[in-house]
Amino acid sequence: MSLDVMSLEPYRRQRLVILKPSTSVLDAARAIEQNRIGAIIVQDEGRIVGIVTDRDLAVRALGRALDPNTTTLAEVMSAPPITLSPTNIRADAVRLMKQYNVRRIPLVENERVVGIVTLDDLLLDEAAPLDELAGIVETQLGEGGPAESPRSPAQQRRQARATAAFRRFLNAVRDSTGIQDIDQAHTALLIVLRHLLRRLTPEEASDLAAQLPSLLQEELRTVPPGPDKSITRETIEEELAQQLHMDRSRAATLFENVGAAIASSVSPGQMEDVCSQLPANMRRAFEPAGMRPH
Repeated sequence: MSLDVMSLEPYRRQRLVILKPSTSVLDAARAIEQNRIGAIIVQDEGRIVGIVTDRDLAVRALGRALDPNTTTLAEVMSAPPITLSPTNIRADAVRLMKQYNVRRIPLVENERVVGIVTLDDLLLDEAAPLDELAGIVETQLGEGGPAESPRSPAQQRRQARATAAFRRFLNAVRDSTGIQDIDQAHTALLIVLRHLLRRLTPEEASDLAAQLPSLLQEELRTVPPGPDKSITRETIEEELAQQLHMDRSRAATLFENVGAAIASSVSPGQMEDVCSQLPANMRRAFEPAGMRPH
């Protein structure tokens, strides 16, 4: 079955952040930060009445110098929201995102919000031809920014392919760690990779980065050269615990799982070279499957 005709059932969410229209912008911003999400569903008496994104808070509240303590979500939310049912197909989501210039669509069943499908989800799952998704990506990249020369179709396709490769990498991290939230998976991956690159010699760090998706390489360009031998497994786990609000035991498991995702996404030879520069307790997390003790 073609991916674009599959239903939106996989995008049901057991955990959604839902607030009332009377909630202050400040409280909404805190909820977005604490839950590491990009949007909040606004609901009144059990029915969805709007959606508020992090960009809405920045542009419609802070951009207008509104008081975040007294400004409510009713004043800045997008309403009425564009919605779909879990029984709709992915092609419907692509069509509405293009038509209404949105990147998130709540899923409603029997007047109750049961999930949300995002542009990132569709890219991650390659739910439509890249040419179709490229137009949405281009629009979203340019939204609210300075006027730019239109990108050629070839440039749009390259951008969409780069984004899809990045999302596949994040999907590997989600599968390995069990983290469902894409932003949390992204944060965990960046923490581990930044520490790892700093622990390596510049040449080895460059070789490893070259095998990562291009969009991820861009995020890692500012990592200072190593080798910084003050970086240990313990320092990485400590930052994971702090940034993702978890205890050290969970952070230790997360470190192992992110390391496994990285090892499975680059060549075994590359990871062998990387592991040769790491202390034993760090090395175990990044060893290719064939190098790990049975």
